[in-house]
Amino acid sequence: MNAVIYARYSCDRQTEQSIEGQLRECKAFAASEGIHIIGEYIDRAISGTTANRPEFQRMIADSRYKTFQAVIVYKLDRFARNRYDSAMYKSKLKANGVRVLSAKEHITDSPEGIILEGLLEAMNEYYSAELSQKIKRGMRENAIKGKTTGGNVALGYRIGADKQMEIDPAGASLVRRIFTGYDSGMTFTEICDDLNHAGYTTSRGKQFRIDTISRILANQRYTGTFQCAGEDAHCPPIIEPELFRSVQERLTESRHKHRHTQSPHEYVLTGKAICGTCGRRLTGRAGTSKTDKRYYYYCCPNKCCGWLPAAELEHAVLDAIAQYTTPEACEQIANATYALYQQSTHENADLTAAQRRLQETEKKLENAVNAILSGITSAALQTTMQQLEQQKAALETEVRLLQTDAPELKLEHFQYFAHRLLEVQAEGTEKILQLLVNQVIVYKEQITVLVNLTDKTKTPPLEQVTAALRESSCSIACGGSTDDDNT
Repeated sequence: MNAVIYARYSCDRQTEQSIEGQLRECKAFAASEGIHIIGEYIDRAISGTTANRPEFQRMIADSRYKTFQAVIVYKLDRFARNRYDSAMYKSKLKANGVRVLSAKEHITDSPEGIILEGLLEAMNEYYSAELSQKIKRGMRENAIKGKTTGGNVALGYRIGADKQMEIDPAGASLVRRIFTGYDSGMTFTEICDDLNHAGYTTSRGKQFRIDTISRILANQRYTGTFQCAGEDAHCPPIIEPELFRSVQERLTESRHKHRHTQSPHEYVLTGKAICGTCGRRLTGRAGTSKTDKRYYYYCCPNKCCGWLPAAELEHAVLDAIAQYTTPEACEQIANATYALYQQSTHENADLTAAQRRLQETEKKLENAVNAILSGITSAALQTTMQQLEQQKAALETEVRLLQTDAPELKLEHFQYFAHRLLEVQAEGTEKILQLLVNQVIVYKEQITVLVNLTDKTKTPPLEQVTAALRESSCSIACGGSTDDDNT
């Protein structure tokens, strides 16, 4: 009987040694039962209370090929800690002729074995639920005492002695800058641009985004008192309660205003249009004339390029990319991407390596058979042949799976997807702009549109684009940079 091993550990506090121990016990069990192991599936730092585990799901999917008849786990709690998931996925495996075997819990197919398996699964689920309660209780107690509750530490704080939360002066200064900026009338976008342009980063070392600013402004922890599991918890305050209340009032007012007076104009270049002078993102603005007529603009926070009528800028960008949305352009895109696909399939390193190892193993196995036919016999030769047979079976499975993971595509598939550009264009300007436009750089005398050529297109530095334009009379640059070029 062929089998695979499934191993898992739950959190970062466990290590590869846990996996090594599980594999060792599973292999020993397989050897004692005369089971041939042909593969391993391993999930790291993922709880068994969820079935959303990449290797677990790949194992369930691979069972349909019927290349193995059993899944061996160290204990049943490695397979699942939830009785519903356990029953459902065992049923899926059973439908494909696969059963789950526990290396350390010898469960028979008898009625008693079925009862034992059910009890073990119930105990695993109970243990998981009880552990969750203990963790939540521990987090609540730590929060009440002003200690860290684990996870990422909020901007403005750091972990001190005895896991006590203490103020990080540099981060706290940024938090106060965000709160005072918003309270003085700045928008989320303007705050992001201000911080990113100054070179500041979040507690995770990333650029500030609108959702980051939103979470910071709504975090009551910064006042020094917050709720954790229904209990009052404490930490060193960074923001005065009066400032926090003022910010919350403006947030509430902004949400209410956005809900009832949403602008009829969609600023479809938001996040893509930047100022060619200072590099900051253009933001959407609206104004009303004396006759109560509404006007919509894109403007630079530093006022480098003035206020640009939104409709004119958007139409100019659409005109610039019109060359990519014709039937002829779509045909060229299809041919080019198909050529790239053919090149990538020829360079499938994993499949090529597996096929090479399979050929080498088959050659060694052929030599061993010829040696036996010529009259050479020994225990070592017999053992070698058995090992080669096992290697061949495992490699055949690996090659089959790699070939299945990369189905052959035809030119017509790429033609279909390329011509979807025309359909997307018909569905509205926002979709075509999101699909094709990488960035729009607005200078005082011209605009430059960077177009996505592949899904790996990267945005080149503003200085590089500006320098290239000085050497060219073209006002429209095709490209962005990919992994292979720096256009």
